[in-house]
Amino acid sequence: SSFLLTLLGIREYEKNGDFSFANFFLRRTFRIWPLYYFLMLLCFVIVPFVAKQAGVDVSLPPATYYLFFVSNYYSGSHVFMLQFLWTLSVEEQFYLVWGIVLMKFQNYFKIVITLFILTSIGFTVYSTFSHLPNFNNTLSYLFDFSAGALAAIALHRKNKIVTFFQKISKVQSYIFIIIIPVVISFSFFMIIGTARGVYQLLFQDVYRYFFVMYITLLIIEQLVNEKTILKFGKSRILVYTGKICYGMYCFHGVVLTFGFYILKKLPSMKYSLLNAFLLLATTYLVASISYQYLEKPFLKLKDKLRRV
Repeated sequence: SSFLLTLLGIREYEKNGDFSFANFFLRRTFRIWPLYYFLMLLCFVIVPFVAKQAGVDVSLPPATYYLFFVSNYYSGSHVFMLQFLWTLSVEEQFYLVWGIVLMKFQNYFKIVITLFILTSIGFTVYSTFSHLPNFNNTLSYLFDFSAGALAAIALHRKNKIVTFFQKISKVQSYIFIIIIPVVISFSFFMIIGTARGVYQLLFQDVYRYFFVMYITLLIIEQLVNEKTILKFGKSRILVYTGKICYGMYCFHGVVLTFGFYILKKLPSMKYSLLNAFLLLATTYLVASISYQYLEKPFLKLKDKLRRV
């Protein structure tokens, strides 16, 4: 998601010869905000009302943290269906900064991205050794967004990395898709398992960096390698799932919260595998309905918007 949005931002600038911050931010607003604020209405208005009528206590955070996309800095305990949405706050904070970069520093992409990467790594190392929380901090994920930006630039300008993946054989594709991630994961599993204390946390962060870099290269490989052994883009189910994945992410907390409550009332539903399938299917269905009737109208507006 962040990769594709970043790619569109770069294309908007290079195609038009200048850059509209309003256009850039509005396009992302049409994608993220409608469903997000529908969930805010559900979680902060409807759920408390229903819970009060049912005599159930619901732990809610101050609404301002979520309404203004700073929930990643709220550490208090609260209802599960909201807890994971802090990632959208990280995303929106980055888009605000990245929009300014596209508007003011178009000729310094690589320098800015390098600063982002160094800042992210430096903050992660400092906070790890200082025992400060960094999991929800936007600075920790500048590395991830920067990797997406570099991939976008590579694809748009067709640099040597893109050329390399265009020419690799099926054997090389097999090594890249199957063997390399297994070797990397096994190596870090062994290293993290033997490390202790703060160094174990540090190696976990290093593994995350390797994972992000690998996924970035995998995206490029999937987009340009015609000889790949596994073409995700040719699967209609995967393509459609990609379209509704934002809804699946946003609604899975709601489905799990109410799903587990209902399943507990049904003593015959004791098979966890069946329960998992039902919850997944329900999430998929809810996300499909959301995409068709809530998200799609705004996506049409997003596609029509070119410049403001």
